Amino acid sequence: MWTTLSSTLRSEGKIVLTVALSGITSLLLPGGRTTHSKLKIPVPTLEHFVCNITKGSELSNLMKLANLIIWDEAPMAHKYCLKH
Repeated sequence: MWTTLSSTLRSEGKIVLTVALSGITSLLLPGGRTTHSKLKIPVPTLEHFVCNITKGSELSNLMKLANLIIWDEAPMAHKYCLKH
């Protein structure tokens, strides 16, 4: 389902980011990356750590323009990855 959804949106010129918690799963996603590399989530993930996305950076602008972010395996992520 997510493949069809992301392909449809991309064919309409929309931006879809596809990420997964593990590297193997990210390889199965079209254009997929790991959450740690794309969203700059630190490893290990601890309560006081924050994502390393700076304001006005290329990545922050891309995330603002994204029409959809597909995060496969999100329920398996540590709660600090999803907080805020």
